[in-house]
Amino acid sequence: MSLWRRIYAERRSALLPLLVAVAVNLAVALLVVLPLRQSVATSAAAAETAQISLLGARQQLTQAREAAASHERADDQLTRFYGEVLPPTFAAAQRTTNRWIQDAARQTGLEYIDSSFTWDRVRDSALSRASSDVTLRGRYADIRRFLGEIEAAREFLIVEEVELRQPASAGDVGGLEVGLVVSTFFLAEPVPR
Repeated sequence: MSLWRRIYAERRSALLPLLVAVAVNLAVALLVVLPLRQSVATSAAAAETAQISLLGARQQLTQAREAAASHERADDQLTRFYGEVLPPTFAAAQRTTNRWIQDAARQTGLEYIDSSFTWDRVRDSALSRASSDVTLRGRYADIRRFLGEIEAAREFLIVEEVELRQPASAGDVGGLEVGLVVSTFFLAEPVPR
C-alpha cells in the first residue's frame, strides 16, 4: 500500500471532514464570494457614474435657474423700457421728435429751418416708429453740441441719418445746414388725423 493510501486509511476520520471543508470553502469562494466581489465592483462603478450624473444634473439645474432669472430680469427691464423710456403714445412720440428737437436746437444756437414727421409700424412687432426729418442751420461746433445733446437726452431718440451741406442762400457764409432723421418708438397705435 502506498504512503498516501495508508495516511488516508489511518486518518480518514479527521481527513474526510477537512477535505469536505476545503471543498465547501472552494465552492463558496467560487459561487458566492467572487460573484459578490464582481457585484461590489459593478456597484462602485455605478455609484461613481451616479455621482457624476448628479453633479451634471446639479449644474444643469443651476444653469436653468440662472437662465430663468436672466429671462425674468430681461422681462422686467423690457417692461421698464416700454413703460418708462419709450414715449407712451403717438402724441408723446411726436412731441419728442419735433418739440424736443426744436428746443434743443434753440438751446445749442442752431436755427430750426424745417421738419416733416412720419410714422410707420415696425414689422412683426407691437412697436411703431415715429421719425422726423429735420433741417437745422448753424455753425459746425453748435451742430456737434446739438448731436451730443441728443445722445445724452433722457428721451429715447435715435439719429438715423446726418447730412451736412452748404446752406441754400449765399448770405450764410461760415454756416452749415444739417439734415437729420431722428426717430423714436412707441407701443400705442397712432391716432388717425
